[in-house]
Amino acid sequence: MENDALKSAWRGVDTPPKSSTELKSIMQERTHPVLKGIRRQLTIEIVGFTGFLLVYYDFFDGDRKPAYANVLLVSAMLFVIIHNSMGYMLTKRGIEGNNIKQSLEDRFSKMKTYAMVSVVTRMAAAACLWFFFVSVMKFDTGRYWMLVVVVLLVGVQIGILSRIWMGRIRRMKEAMDDFSGG
Repeated sequence: MENDALKSAWRGVDTPPKSSTELKSIMQERTHPVLKGIRRQLTIEIVGFTGFLLVYYDFFDGDRKPAYANVLLVSAMLFVIIHNSMGYMLTKRGIEGNNIKQSLEDRFSKMKTYAMVSVVTRMAAAACLWFFFVSVMKFDTGRYWMLVVVVLLVGVQIGILSRIWMGRIRRMKEAMDDFSGG
């Protein structure tokens, strides 16, 4: 009975007609507002990480650091770039599944996994960056305090990133619950 009422309400909604050109324009990656924002963020991050990788060896004395510190740093930065690209591809991909509920559940599962890997990736990149810079440093009291401040700042950033992802996951879960009626 609820489905009949829903169908009747759906049929009764007056929607302005859209031409096939308008619909194609909406669905294109370049004009989709969410994908556009993600693409902009991804581009800025990739340019920033790539720029850092191009200059870190000369600007930050990579030649004076141990080889393993250089390898860890480059690996972490490349992993963040690859992870961001995978996230963009995930959001770019169309809806999959036989029905809306199944599609939402699939997207929700992928989103939770991506969020967890995103936070862990950022933590690992921060740790590798920190390790690179302190790998040959001689510590005194002032530098220990500076290190504490840096660790606290990274902790705050990771906390903010985690809260952002938890909010996204909560909103997705609420939408799924609203959809399934529970």
